[in-house]
Amino acid sequence: MPAYSTPEERAAQGVVEIVGPDLDRALAFYVALDFRIERRTGDFAVVNRGGCRLFLAQNRNAPTDKRWTNLRIVVNDVDAVWTRANELGLPIVVAVGDRPYGLRDFTLADPSGFEIRFAQPI
Repeated sequence: MPAYSTPEERAAQGVVEIVGPDLDRALAFYVALDFRIERRTGDFAVVNRGGCRLFLAQNRNAPTDKRWTNLRIVVNDVDAVWTRANELGLPIVVAVGDRPYGLRDFTLADPSGFEIRFAQPI
């Protein structure tokens, strides 16, 4: 279990913790997508993008298989994030498009295989 150092982290509800084999690679991925590193302690880090806080932990034996789940992050300009993801050569799972559920979105996979879906209401 990670060492929680702030009262805010200890009280946080519904935080997603993503465990992968390479924390440095995960941090580089999230920072490239405009997440800010709030803190890093050994094999654990907290990142935040517009109030969406993720806990990232390293376990060299963690699987990187598809997890059949994703985290949706609503942004003001999904096409700008789409362009950035393509410039970075990030692994796209679902291409950008307008969906019948009222969102324009796309999904990519982080280095541990966890899927992040960026979306914008249409």
